[in-house]
Amino acid sequence: MYRQNVTLPRVLCGLLATLLITGCAGGPVHTPPANGQVVFFDTDAPVCGVESFWITITSANLLGNGSPVPLVSSANPARVDFARLEDFTSILGTASVRPGTYTQLQLALTYPELIVLNTSTNPPTTQLVDVTLATTTLAITLNPPLVVSSSATSGLMMDFNLPQSLQVEGGTGQMTGTLTPQITITTSSSGPTVGEATSLYGVVQSVSTKNLPSGFTGSFALAVADGTQPTLTILSNAGTVFEGDGVTGIDNLSAGTFVELDATANISGQIIAQIVDEEEQASFETLESAILGEIIGVTRDSSGNATAFTMYVADEVPPVIQDYFENNYGGFIGAAFPFTLAASSKYFTNWGAWNQQAFTFGPQTLGLGEKVAVFHTSTAAVPVSASQVFLRPRSAMGNFKALQVAGSDNLTGGFTLAPCSGLFGGKPFTVLTYADTVFSGLSGLSGLTSTPTLDITGVFFYAPTSGTANDGATWTAPTWVMQAREVHQLPN
Repeated sequence: MYRQNVTLPRVLCGLLATLLITGCAGGPVHTPPANGQVVFFDTDAPVCGVESFWITITSANLLGNGSPVPLVSSANPARVDFARLEDFTSILGTASVRPGTYTQLQLALTYPELIVLNTSTNPPTTQLVDVTLATTTLAITLNPPLVVSSSATSGLMMDFNLPQSLQVEGGTGQMTGTLTPQITITTSSSGPTVGEATSLYGVVQSVSTKNLPSGFTGSFALAVADGTQPTLTILSNAGTVFEGDGVTGIDNLSAGTFVELDATANISGQIIAQIVDEEEQASFETLESAILGEIIGVTRDSSGNATAFTMYVADEVPPVIQDYFENNYGGFIGAAFPFTLAASSKYFTNWGAWNQQAFTFGPQTLGLGEKVAVFHTSTAAVPVSASQVFLRPRSAMGNFKALQVAGSDNLTGGFTLAPCSGLFGGKPFTVLTYADTVFSGLSGLSGLTSTPTLDITGVFFYAPTSGTANDGATWTAPTWVMQAREVHQLPN
């Protein structure tokens, strides 16, 4: 009897060890592998004339390795303006994902909203286009599959190809109102970088210079303007460039500041800031916000200084005055809205790495087509008084017209672009390129032809006076000059 009491537990222990559930007396212990992380990026192909294209991602699930893994859950859907991401990228969120191979992304979409600009009026007006989704669910094959490794980070990029998604009438080119989502997913599971976010913005929640991973100088928590997560942790290192009024490093960055940044995500899951554009304080408590959009009309005095402008309002962060103006004036986000400028208004352009010509931004050079962030001084007046105006990067579509200068590196030079947007009144403008300009879809300046269409991203200035660039490219005022970060030749 005694021998049986001793042997039975040993037998059970051996059996349990064999099943890898637990171990007794030195038996093997099964520890599930640590999850990996997926950074979910989003972008859009450019389309001319569309100011905003909002759609809600109600769910996004990875399939192929057991039960579905949510990247976006129905409990926390993501409302995204893909038009603001034309040749720019942002981060929808990050997710902890069990290791394995995933072969499909399942998406559920709803509430599309398309806003275009009517340039036949002065100033232009906005128009909401009724669109209907041809399908609300998609199952997209991942090719190559997404391979998630234990304790490592992978990237997943969702490209919402709006030009191909919009159905048009044959012969007229008019939109039918039916939208058939054409979405491409690309994966990245090898480092050192798994993706870049070139258009990430929000409000800083906290800043720290303590308890950092090796090689980093600081970190800050960013409440992102869109996406699925309340905050992202952003790291800085010796190569991070901080720009702003009196800002030289992360020690000058303070909580409550609205910032825009260019950042990369690495294989270790760290989001590392390349450029941090510090702007102004923004919070509900101080009734201050960043109002983002495109200038579509300008009023000038006899000296050529802008005294007022109309802006297409694409976003407000945080939404301090949005509800007030929508309730009292019939619209704010997605509307053409008036702003006034005063002698005390301040103007800023950071993005120094992209502004190699060192153009300045002010009442003379504030002009049509510029993307700006406006900070206001009043919440209950129309027009809104702009106390600070920050120039922001933008993209511009058009067709190559003429080569002006091409350096021996085939990268440095300039050319003339005929923009497709009616906002420019059919007037071409000059594009300046540099040794670090990225040419996507073509080898360089020598590969430029009148077709297919180009999309240029960079810093964009109104030029009230004629000039010559350092490399010899010229422009004749009044016009615009784009300093290109990327020249992207679009597919036919």
